Amino acid sequence: MKLYELLEKVNSRETFLGFVDALKNDRVEEIEKEKIKKPSPYGPGTNDWQNVTIEDFLDALHSYGQDSPEIKEEPSWRAFAFLLYAGKMYE
Repeated sequence: MKLYELLEKVNSRETFLGFVDALKNDRVEEIEKEKIKKPSPYGPGTNDWQNVTIEDFLDALHSYGQDSPEIKEEPSWRAFAFLLYAGKMYE
């Protein structure tokens, strides 16, 4: 199942943690793929990761949290998952 599909299904602690594990695996898979074939330096990685350092990831997560109407005042497991997903590629 694709990350975005998992993201859409987040509605509990269990599904959130499953999403976090899948997000980690997605990054690990990208690193392994890029050992074999280097991606273009002008775009995202092979699994669409734009933000590969922790600093860039957290900056994107923060920016998305400020900019997105998806993130409401009332916290939810899905909102937390959206923040992490945004950290992957939000600019």
